Amino acid sequence: MGDSNCSQLVSVVIPYYQSNRGLLKKCVESIFSQRGGFCIQVIVVDDSSPVPAREELVGLFREGQEIIVLNQENAGPGAARNNGLNHMPMGTRYVAFVDSDDCWREDFLLHAMGAMERGYDIFFANSRRVGFEYTRFEWKSEDGLDLVASDHQMLDGERSLYAFSGDFLSYAIKRSNIISTSALVYRLDVAPNLRFSTRLFNGQDRLFKLALSQMTNKVAFSSHILVDEGLGINIFDSAAWGTPKSLVLLTNYLNLSKCILAELSLEDSHRAFVAKQLADTRYSLVASIVHLLKTGQKLDWSLVLRASRTDPAFILMFVPNLLQLVWSKVKSSV
Repeated sequence: MGDSNCSQLVSVVIPYYQSNRGLLKKCVESIFSQRGGFCIQVIVVDDSSPVPAREELVGLFREGQEIIVLNQENAGPGAARNNGLNHMPMGTRYVAFVDSDDCWREDFLLHAMGAMERGYDIFFANSRRVGFEYTRFEWKSEDGLDLVASDHQMLDGERSLYAFSGDFLSYAIKRSNIISTSALVYRLDVAPNLRFSTRLFNGQDRLFKLALSQMTNKVAFSSHILVDEGLGINIFDSAAWGTPKSLVLLTNYLNLSKCILAELSLEDSHRAFVAKQLADTRYSLVASIVHLLKTGQKLDWSLVLRASRTDPAFILMFVPNLLQLVWSKVKSSV
């Protein structure tokens, strides 16, 4: 699409904290290998990484490849992304995020800009994570929550580009994990002041996506796999039931649900759905504590204390949930 696209700058923010060498370089190379001649600026935010970003980027600072490296005290991916958002250059029209162990396929921006040029404000693509059999669009979910492309308006058959039909926020409330943060592009003027929550270490990307989704319903997607995700560190996808790590997962879910209810303007149906998730999480947390004690596994009581402080209703509902758990066990044994 030539040099004309340099009037439509795409700023790509990479929060960086890695102990494995080579991943950041591969990530940045995938961004600068995009077809279409788009004007791209990469902003790497080094979150006090054990392997410094500048060491990884040696040889990539070439003419026509704009890279900014920001350094900060370790504060987590949300704060790192915010730092990048706060340092976007004048003229930025579109924003994207890529985790440092993820890579774009060479046609990712062609698909994204195909949506933007048609007037859409948000674009996301299908992606595949290392070690997962299915793509994100194929991840198991409740009935009716799969993203079936044929149910939506086709914009470009060759690129499998579709306009989302219906209320996207209502869908995202229940299925936000279908969007990888590394497979998302949005128009900056739709949400120029939107930032990631620093109250959450895990789950801040989901809250951001929901906040963005309530600002516009002009959403397009591609069912093509355009992003390859590394294994990363994501407790929402990796914590197995019955393990000590599940306690980390559940306490973070408590925080996330409470932040969604407190920070977003939700319709009654959305609020009821999130409130039920919160109640279910309180019950699951009690069940997890009982299971860990019963099986003699390590129980991090600091997490339980933190949950009690964050969500006093967890303590108020502890005994009722415990009784419900015991009753369910009794019924299942009869």
